[in-house]
Amino acid sequence: MDETTAPAPGVRASDAEREQTAEQLHRAAADGRLGLAELDERLAAAYAARLRHELAPLTADLPAPPRPEPAPRPLDRWDRAALGTHAVLVTLVVAAVLTRWVAGGTLFFWPAFPIFWAVLSLVVHARVRLRRGFGPGYWTGPGRRWDGPAGRGAGPGGGR
Repeated sequence: MDETTAPAPGVRASDAEREQTAEQLHRAAADGRLGLAELDERLAAAYAARLRHELAPLTADLPAPPRPEPAPRPLDRWDRAALGTHAVLVTLVVAAVLTRWVAGGTLFFWPAFPIFWAVLSLVVHARVRLRRGFGPGYWTGPGRRWDGPAGRGAGPGGGR
């Protein structure tokens, strides 16, 4: 149970709520916050709890469980267009530095450095797009409006 929803007295606890409390107790024991004897005692009380308000005191003195990471979201057409453009630019940069290296005739493979940073920028860009995204909704905020790459909105620069 999270802190935002106070358990109503007299409401029966579900198996999922008992399991959630047990998982939080196991995490606390793994972190060294609870000893084995206390863990056993609290687990027995958690599995024996019939009502929600009986579960709350078992984890009241423990830190809140960590929030799960957001699941990757599907890429929309703005994301695919941005990543496609970035991939084309990375490919052109790689081709240009490899061509320059071959034409230069040096033995030291110096293109490894710009290729590494170009590919790393593409990987980071893809991870950012999958996690939070920079789609049309990202750019809207107080006093801002963005209607897409055509610039039809009144964004920075006056929407010209």
